[in-house]
Amino acid sequence: MAQKSIQVRIDEDLKMRAEAVFRSIGIDGPTAVRVFYSKVAATGGIPFSLGKEAEPEYTPEQIAKLDQMVDEAMQPGNSFGPFNTVEEMFDHMQQQKI
Repeated sequence: MAQKSIQVRIDEDLKMRAEAVFRSIGIDGPTAVRVFYSKVAATGGIPFSLGKEAEPEYTPEQIAKLDQMVDEAMQPGNSFGPFNTVEEMFDHMQQQKI
């Protein structure tokens, strides 16, 4: 396989901090870049969120209802799925007023 080089300009402090993390897990900068490129190619996208994501905040009542649903789903013969997509699961949860 043909090899190509890339060159990137990056803030020195950022580079040093990132390389410290790489060293702590036993890889170097070029390996980290290859891992990133491989993951992008394999997933067809950036392998992490680029936007600011808010943590969901659940009320105690919602948590209790979710716990109840899990307990019921664990009982033989009871199931709330299977769901084909996360959206289907959330739709079901919305119908249950969770």
